[in-house]
Amino acid sequence: VAEVMPEAFISCSHEIAPEFREFERFSTAAVNATLGPVMSGYVRRLSERIDALGVSAPSHITQSNGGVISFDLAARQPVRTVLSGPSTGVVGAVALGRLAGAPDLITFDMGGTSTDVALVRAGHPDRSGDMAVHGHPLKIPMLDINTVGAGGGSIAHIDHGGLLKVGPQSAGAEPGPVCYGLGATEPTVTDANVALGVLNPDYLLAGRMKIDRGLAVDAIAAVGARLGLSMEEAAQGILSIVTANMAKAIRVISVQRGHDPRGFALMAFGGAGPIHAARLARELECPRIIVPPHPGILCATGLLLTDLVTDYARTRLTLLADGTDAIAAEFAALERQAADWFEAEGVAETARQLSRSIDMRYAGQNYELAVPVPEGVAGDALIAALKAGFEAEHARMYGYIAEEEPIQLVTFRLQATGVVPKSEITRHPPADTDPEEARFGSRTVWLPERGGRTDVPLYQRAGLGPGHRIDGPAIVEQMDSTTLILPGQSAQVDEYLNIVIEEAA
Repeated sequence: VAEVMPEAFISCSHEIAPEFREFERFSTAAVNATLGPVMSGYVRRLSERIDALGVSAPSHITQSNGGVISFDLAARQPVRTVLSGPSTGVVGAVALGRLAGAPDLITFDMGGTSTDVALVRAGHPDRSGDMAVHGHPLKIPMLDINTVGAGGGSIAHIDHGGLLKVGPQSAGAEPGPVCYGLGATEPTVTDANVALGVLNPDYLLAGRMKIDRGLAVDAIAAVGARLGLSMEEAAQGILSIVTANMAKAIRVISVQRGHDPRGFALMAFGGAGPIHAARLARELECPRIIVPPHPGILCATGLLLTDLVTDYARTRLTLLADGTDAIAAEFAALERQAADWFEAEGVAETARQLSRSIDMRYAGQNYELAVPVPEGVAGDALIAALKAGFEAEHARMYGYIAEEEPIQLVTFRLQATGVVPKSEITRHPPADTDPEEARFGSRTVWLPERGGRTDVPLYQRAGLGPGHRIDGPAIVEQMDSTTLILPGQSAQVDEYLNIVIEEAA
């Protein structure tokens, strides 16, 4: 094909998704082929700009598995970059969670259009090899991120049955929420926060962006009139619905997969995450909320903390009881591919890491579970470890073990990581000031937890340091986000400048 059509972008499924299930392979290759001409052109232009600036450092692009890949590979396999932006937010959350003593996290990234959530266990985000984009199944390794159409720009509307709904339609950046004054007429989640006084109309982007609270109030009042509600009740209804939508998304990755949210801290980021985290955590009964120092740019921060990562896979159907010869042979083949990649990327021997797993199932099942392969274990001990790992995962996911059924090995996976030197996150000494010095006034806010309007203290995030404690209700403002602390909650700043919110004792 390349000889006949040298200008064509060619996408081969055996290179992109070397696994069984032909329809998913075909779909992945088709999506890759669709993205290829656009992505390859973009990468070429970006590379030319970088060269023109005289930058000689290696250039990489983030991908869906939380790592980065070379420009060349991204241009040839752009499907690897689907959901790549949210994946770096998870990477950043994992790094901050580790420092904050919270290895078990639910990451909550709420922006203007959508909310992305993921589960982190013992410092490792859950991963998935299957997803769908606009109905097209993709078979690529990625962080297991669940996305829901709930963001600051999500539009509130009344459906044909007379019920209030929020999203998934979004106002986008233009015209944006009604309060932007750019011609929008349908209220959004942001309008609800502005109308209730939670968002400061004079301090969006540190005062660089002015918004009109009156426009938001009028738009929400019109919706409320159709429902027989006051403006405040309608606005709070919008916030309650979007909270329920986000809680549902989190339950998909936690409760439905055998995890109790009460055992996880909620890491809230994105521009809108910290303003909604307090009620979301109460809905899920998460014991702790962590708001990073710059929540609006945590995805960008995470990009600076990523490593070179690529994934390899081979499908070979064999029974666990057949022994370890097949296991050794499959991983040896994958490791040869990884060694070639390490050499091509110039990764030093000391910076190379390999992680192995096998997709396993009971013979006759149509779904598999990923089971880590322990390091340094061989022979009968490896068979026993894989069996125990599979049964534990099957019991957690489905509530039972079929002891008499043979266990089948399906797909062998190898993740190769080239560890990249990173800057350390700064640890700060205890503050020698009083938190009240960061207070710059108060604002009347409508809080259902207080039964209506109440004066809420306002704090500048930049004035808060390690050891400072604030009792709710309170609002913390900064250029890239706003944090709401509810009555009955207390917040403390840790040594890495995270705001840690818990229910008051």
